[in-house]
Amino acid sequence: MIVAFRTDASLEIGTGHVMRCLTLAKALRAQGAACQFITRALPGHLGGRIAQDGFDVALLPAPEGPLPEGPPAHASWAGVDWQRDASDTRAALADRPDWLVLDHYAFDARWQRAVLPEGTKLMVIDDLADRPHVCDLLLDQNLGHKDSDYAAQIPAGSQCLTGPQFALLRPEFANLRVQALVGRAGRGLRHLLITMGGVDRGDATSRVLGALRGAVLPEGLQITVVMGSNAPALEQVHALAAKMPWPTDVVVDVKNMAARMAAADLAIGAAGATTWERCALGLPSIVVQIADNQAGIVQALHAAGAALDPGPVRASDFSERLHTNLREAQDSLDAIAQRAAAICDGDGVGRVLARIGPFQPSFRLATSSDSRRIWEWRAASGLERFSQSRQTPDFMAHHKWFTAALSDPQRIFRILMLGGLPCGYLRLDLTGAAHARVSICLAPDVRGQKLSAELLAEAARLGPSLGVLHLDAEIHPENTASLRCFEQAGYRQRGATGSFRSYHLGLSEIR
Repeated sequence: MIVAFRTDASLEIGTGHVMRCLTLAKALRAQGAACQFITRALPGHLGGRIAQDGFDVALLPAPEGPLPEGPPAHASWAGVDWQRDASDTRAALADRPDWLVLDHYAFDARWQRAVLPEGTKLMVIDDLADRPHVCDLLLDQNLGHKDSDYAAQIPAGSQCLTGPQFALLRPEFANLRVQALVGRAGRGLRHLLITMGGVDRGDATSRVLGALRGAVLPEGLQITVVMGSNAPALEQVHALAAKMPWPTDVVVDVKNMAARMAAADLAIGAAGATTWERCALGLPSIVVQIADNQAGIVQALHAAGAALDPGPVRASDFSERLHTNLREAQDSLDAIAQRAAAICDGDGVGRVLARIGPFQPSFRLATSSDSRRIWEWRAASGLERFSQSRQTPDFMAHHKWFTAALSDPQRIFRILMLGGLPCGYLRLDLTGAAHARVSICLAPDVRGQKLSAELLAEAARLGPSLGVLHLDAEIHPENTASLRCFEQAGYRQRGATGSFRSYHLGLSEIR
């Protein structure tokens, strides 16, 4: 599979569009796809960063002359008119790609028709719902946006993926999710993280630091400010940080943002792509609106109880509202963390890949980082209704049990993967005399795709290597979907245990 990306970064645009495309490209590359980037040499472009990550880059010429005017509303972000950009992009395509991914507010259906080679599918990444597209797949990862927002702007039959469950986050955010949630619980406010964007052209960071000076914060608090090396106000921020009443570090071009977020107790951040990173890690946040198009995201997060809202950064009462938010946050860190974690789980890239191309199922060993997703899968599936306890344990209790179970040699956990997406688990409990008890669960995303059969087939494949010749299952009679799945896999009922039916499959019976 060949996938081309058309996206830009600049002092005006920021870095978020390129960074989320890089995340998707790396996931595609891991599945065997070849990826190419096409980006224009705007001030602050990230062509070098893209190449450093190992991708082919076509760097379009820097703009000359006056900036283009709309429509669309952000036409000036391209630096050249759409016809010129379409011509440059079409010429830069190395091969006819299977997919072209467009992440750019400056272009609409006119550009898309002019660029798209025959037979190439188009994926559009958008946040605004303000212009028409001729795409096969549209992604809007923002909270509060719905498929219906694009109903009049994309062709009938196009796939539309809306909401933070599809957010394009690097894998480390999902990998550190459990560690962050468990480590932060009940800890209080010790470490404050400030992230106002890699470029922060309007210098919101200085505004936040200035407002913090009059806030009531714990003694011993550590503050970390994250910025990009292209940020125009970087030197000024360094000077302000040196005069803060609390130890304040300014770190530049960090490569371990997930680890820094996991270690923090509260964040003050812009309502950009890092919003979903913070949610995935359950990091309580005060989300600052630094652009008009961020107002909806901030309001939706606040309405969900997943973040606090101090209003626009340039508002006259910003400092007072920020102080109020800080007091509120310190009284409710754990509650905000749980509501934020429910917004986004970090597995969005895999969900998007599953729509881009057919991928073969595979399996891996479960790790402690799977604790939260398994707990969420079971809760979403209602499986606890059919369990002995009949109720879902709280997450901390589940995590304690799961961590211990992983180290038990009599228990085997395998995770079903589909295009990089964890989408189900298989549990085998070795019960002696060459027997193992089988339990399975699928993620809500993939139900109806007959993947339960893959889980049961994996159990049959694993059995002989574990010295298992007989697979057993206990299924509640009201769990009709599970009954049907096991029976189709060859399991046969052999009596009952309490209110559960007992099923059995002899591996010697499989040919």
